[in-house]
Amino acid sequence: MAVDKPHMNLAVIGHIDHGKSTTVGRLLFETGAVPPHIIESYRKEAETKGKGSFEFAWVMDSLKEERERGITIDIAHKRFDTDKYYFTVVDCPGHRDFVKNMITGASQADAALLVVAAPDGVMEQTKEHVFLSRTLGINQLIIGINKMDVVKYDEKRYNEVKDQLSQLIKMVATSPRTPNSSR
Repeated sequence: MAVDKPHMNLAVIGHIDHGKSTTVGRLLFETGAVPPHIIESYRKEAETKGKGSFEFAWVMDSLKEERERGITIDIAHKRFDTDKYYFTVVDCPGHRDFVKNMITGASQADAALLVVAAPDGVMEQTKEHVFLSRTLGINQLIIGINKMDVVKYDEKRYNEVKDQLSQLIKMVATSPRTPNSSR
């Protein structure tokens, strides 16, 4: 008889264009929740539409308008499993016009993954998403510094963003830990 695993809802939050959907798509691919042939079909379709690097983002961004504009508009849910847990990951939009959708997605989350792009660092929606997630009762926050390849894996830039994030996290009375790159 199979042992039931505990369930965890994980909201993925952060500023627009920081790579949330791509990170989620990659996570789902790496955990086996999305097979390689699906990623390959998204890659081919994305290339024909001039969005060549969007194959992982399209795992979550399935609306026509999301694919055309290259942004997440509505929340999307997908399941993935680990040895210990089964997760429902909720990809939340980062654009300020869709903050209501972010709140809807994060409102049932047990934890959140905050994705922050290294070139930009902490932006307005980064701050708003952290404050909102805390207000919604999310006490577990994982931080991923993304797009380190764009800054050529510069340790100085990584530390600058880490310091920005530590200051932000201290504002919501959470103990900061060193963030990791999601790339």
